[in-house]
Amino acid sequence: MRTFAEFQHHIQLHRKRVVKLGLALAQTHFPRLKSPLLEPFLNLHDHSKTLTTLEALARFDYGHPEAPARRLFEFYGWNPLDESCTRRLLQTVNDINAIDDEVRLEFFKQHPEISWGTQDDFYTIERVADLVDRSLDPIAAEEFGHPMVLASDFVQDPYIASLAMWLEKHYGEFTKNLSFPGEACYKLAE
Repeated sequence: MRTFAEFQHHIQLHRKRVVKLGLALAQTHFPRLKSPLLEPFLNLHDHSKTLTTLEALARFDYGHPEAPARRLFEFYGWNPLDESCTRRLLQTVNDINAIDDEVRLEFFKQHPEISWGTQDDFYTIERVADLVDRSLDPIAAEEFGHPMVLASDFVQDPYIASLAMWLEKHYGEFTKNLSFPGEACYKLAE
């Protein structure tokens, strides 16, 4: 990953993989969940990172002069970070999470027919799909500046770990053709 445009493409692919992984997980492990709203909910994953204009960010009371993804790209591949960088990164992540939390809450306000239990299922599915993709995406180690731990090994909750383990086993089939195109070139260059 050499440019911000490549980083944006990487984010776009991650978001698509989370949708694919989440839908597959729902179909196999949440058979009672028949909501047609799961896919639109999953499509909101990392929405904050798609917002590029201050006008689009204004409705979230976002006060930084740079868009969230641009701020995040500043830390691409850095490890370890000094204390000042760590504070800036944590503030960036907090800003991103605040926007994404607001987007999810807004979604559920627009769909009051979704029960609390179904909302919990939506959150679980999104979280597991995100964790699994982050742990298995070939670019993730480069992005975070360190080798990644499998999601099933990382999470403490046995139920979440078992869901993650199933997705890890099937990751390749659900994410086919959704990888960053330059990853092979970068591996060869190292």
